[in-house]
Amino acid sequence: MGKARNRFRAEQRGTIKLLEGALTLRNRFFSRLALRRGFRRARRWALWLLALLPFAALLWWGAGYVLDKAYSMSLDKVVYESRRGLISKQQALELLGLKSSVNLASIRVGDMEQLLENNPCIEYAHIRADLPDTLSIELEERVPIAYAEPESATDTGTRHRLFMDPKGVLFPVVEAYHRDFMGVPVWYLQPGDVTEFREGAVVNERARRPIVELIAAANNYTLREIPAIREIFRPKEWKIILTLDDGTEVLMQVYDIKGQMERLAMVLEHARATGRRIRSADVIPRLNPAVIYAEQPDKPEP
Repeated sequence: MGKARNRFRAEQRGTIKLLEGALTLRNRFFSRLALRRGFRRARRWALWLLALLPFAALLWWGAGYVLDKAYSMSLDKVVYESRRGLISKQQALELLGLKSSVNLASIRVGDMEQLLENNPCIEYAHIRADLPDTLSIELEERVPIAYAEPESATDTGTRHRLFMDPKGVLFPVVEAYHRDFMGVPVWYLQPGDVTEFREGAVVNERARRPIVELIAAANNYTLREIPAIREIFRPKEWKIILTLDDGTEVLMQVYDIKGQMERLAMVLEHARATGRRIRSADVIPRLNPAVIYAEQPDKPEP
């Protein structure tokens, strides 16, 4: 029965369409049947739009959320720590090529650490990205204790100096970082002290050990007690010759550095007390270091 009724309605629908086709366009547009059909279609589309509206709103909100998150992850804050205080925050950012417009999620901290540690002036670097907008940078610079220069350069005239840190690592002189260390002494290296004189090379431990001890011991005295060391020579395995800032030449050996520095401070104090200037001093003897004053001939005074 239901199938027969549906077939009858389908046949009627076809007949109605034929009758409508025979009407003029004006009559067809303003016919009640056409209006009802138009309203039904409009209502159907309205229902579809209403059903899709929440999904469109959700999509719009999601896109806005993603864009907002992406914007909020742009680099906004840099926490910086320099253990030696030689390289400033701005200088570190310039080395990394970082700008505030960088998206934090795109930063590869491992590559950035490697970039900093490839700089010979930097011993260690650690970088951490703290989402959503903070980058933490920690680094430790190499501290210069002396210039290193091949002794042969004084004869050839081709002079090139590098800094040396307490571990014997050679690195470039960068005045922007090392302005407070430009007055450190110059150590003239002998052949064999370093395999190759270049940035990043390491002076062998046997050669550098007494020099590092010497500089550390000298730092325990004021410049009035012992003037700054200007040059350091090591012409023999056991021998060290210093030239002080006032022109005094000092003969030392590689053993008992601390005791020899104490004797040097003592003879300099004696010279000041007597109003004389020392031209040279041999502080190797534990008793009665040999001293030549500027006002006397080259015979040492016990």
